[in-house]
Amino acid sequence: MTFRVGIDTGGTHTDLVLLNEETGAVWVDKVSSTPSDPVIGVLNGIERVLATAGVNPSQVSTVVYGTTVMVNRIIQGDGTVSGLITTAGFTDVLELARSHRAGSIYNIQWEQPVPLIPRELRLGVRERIDFRGRIVEPLNEADVRQAIATFANRGVESVAICLLHSYKNDAHEQQIATLVRAALPQAYISISSDLSPTIGEYERASTAAVDAFVKPRLAEHFAHLEDQLRKLGIDAVLLTMQGNGGTMSFDAARRQPIRVTNSGPVAGVIAGAAIARNLDLPAVITLDMGGTSTDVALVLDGAPIEVPSDAMQGHPVQQPAIEVDPIGAGGGSIAWVDDGGALRVGPESAGAHPGPAAYGEGGIRPTVTDAALALGYLGTSAFLGGRRTLDRDAAVRAIEIVAEPLGMSMPAVASGIMALAAAASLRAIRRLTIARGHDPRDMALIAFGGAGGLIAAALAHELGTPRLVIPQNPGNSSALGLLLTDQRHDVLASFLSLLAGSDVAALNIAFEQLEGDCALQLEQDNVQEDSREIHRFVELRYLGQTFELIVPCPSGPITTETLDSLEREFHRQHEGRYGHSSQSDPIELVNLRVTGIGKTYSPRPVALARSEDGVAPMPTTTRSAYFNTWLDVPVFARAAIRQGDSITGPAIIEESGSTIVVPPGHLLEPADDGSLVIYDLAPALASSNSSRSV
Repeated sequence: MTFRVGIDTGGTHTDLVLLNEETGAVWVDKVSSTPSDPVIGVLNGIERVLATAGVNPSQVSTVVYGTTVMVNRIIQGDGTVSGLITTAGFTDVLELARSHRAGSIYNIQWEQPVPLIPRELRLGVRERIDFRGRIVEPLNEADVRQAIATFANRGVESVAICLLHSYKNDAHEQQIATLVRAALPQAYISISSDLSPTIGEYERASTAAVDAFVKPRLAEHFAHLEDQLRKLGIDAVLLTMQGNGGTMSFDAARRQPIRVTNSGPVAGVIAGAAIARNLDLPAVITLDMGGTSTDVALVLDGAPIEVPSDAMQGHPVQQPAIEVDPIGAGGGSIAWVDDGGALRVGPESAGAHPGPAAYGEGGIRPTVTDAALALGYLGTSAFLGGRRTLDRDAAVRAIEIVAEPLGMSMPAVASGIMALAAAASLRAIRRLTIARGHDPRDMALIAFGGAGGLIAAALAHELGTPRLVIPQNPGNSSALGLLLTDQRHDVLASFLSLLAGSDVAALNIAFEQLEGDCALQLEQDNVQEDSREIHRFVELRYLGQTFELIVPCPSGPITTETLDSLEREFHRQHEGRYGHSSQSDPIELVNLRVTGIGKTYSPRPVALARSEDGVAPMPTTTRSAYFNTWLDVPVFARAAIRQGDSITGPAIIEESGSTIVVPPGHLLEPADDGSLVIYDLAPALASSNSSRSV
């Protein structure tokens, strides 16, 4: 037998899933993350889950790794010294940026992110290539050598290269890279035309700068992890998750770490999409609440929303990405009182160490986890399958520290902490749904992550979402999502023209070249030819817009009829995304994209065992929990729930990696695939059209 391992390293916990490729059997585990060296937590988790399943490391065929190392490096600043070589006169491109703000235009406290590369290490060289790709001024190599000498004196570890119009002709960028390699053989190099050969100088420069900034540490991290896995006896294919929803090899990640964006959160969305397809849910909101943060996303018709670009802590990254809205409110988020006397939650987190006050490891400030424990939602002995005992008295003391200046009772403050954690997710969901014309009342909510089940029912009630789905092993859903995705490579090129007047012969030639480049990348990642898929896309916008939509392009020769079909599909997508379209406005073709897919193993969901219809299992215990008043609430072990069971709230469902709160007025019933579906009875009674079919 062979096995696949999915590893999702978060700020608080590292989650693991071990999957038997022949039977579909799954083992899960969750261990504390080790921020000082994430590899330690990964190895601890692998050894535990393999020992639990009785699996030898040599039986592991594939390891898929999702990590927050990249975003953590940017947040922490990590000490990487990077330099930028650009066209003379354009060294301030990272600070000039764009005129629009990433947040609210009315936020007077908004501050632009500090460039990752300081001004004194952004150096210009004389050269010029025009927008058609013609060399107007040859590269001045003396300027390049002077820049390299400056970098050498300043101890630069990595060099980003981004020249004007290099997306049309990268000759000068490649020439600079050759000079840098010769003079600074130990330096890492990030070339904008390799990473993103598309229009948009600022976005290309930012992409190259982010890649250069994280490359030294990420290359070391992946090399260290691979070395330790080999020492453990795992001689497996090693893959990591990309922000586009696909995986790539460790070698590819070392070459272009910019692609490893939001890998853990994206894996959660992939898992949510698989659940939506299993349950035939056409429109789904995914909620992934972990220890440090919460991530929300949309899944429509079984597929996540994909966008042409992303951002890392405010720094644009011109790479295709699954759209995920991150929120700084997780189970470890700290509650505090601001200067105006208002209760706040997050974005600061207690992290893995010292963790919430209830962990007993030195934390004294109240967190969402402490509030859930104080309210009776969490038990003291079921956390992590009983491996960690939670201290309720310590949690209560931490909350009372906040309750005293507010002049409120402990239960009221703890309830407020839970409500604020849910409110942060509520705002993000409304941005993705109501603000774009999607009605949450027509959608299902799929909640997972270690803390997702604590707030999900209250959140669904506020949204009016009729169905809440909690998958099997919700605390490990992102780790499972890592095992449900395919290997993927995206190759892009700019092709700026009006869609209606595009040169179809040139389009065919451009797509043919991109397909060849994509096939080469799949070959380098050892993807066999019979498991490859190649897909074409175009990025379109109305003339005058600055944001594009991704539109699938049919295979085969492109004709004028193909352009007409692309136009119709763009209007349809624009209507769905923004609530309107303009049939008479000209459409601009901006970029071409080819996506190469390497199909991998797809496990089938294991059906849940059946019991007598409508009969609830026996509770393992009862405990006092707060729902506007203290109630004696039955506590059920999730492992005892079978298809056909029915549980009416209030109730609490416990399992090793997560706890699910079923408030009064809610009904829980299992689905065929083992998911638990919670229905809000209040809106169901108010509407005769509500449905409980899954």
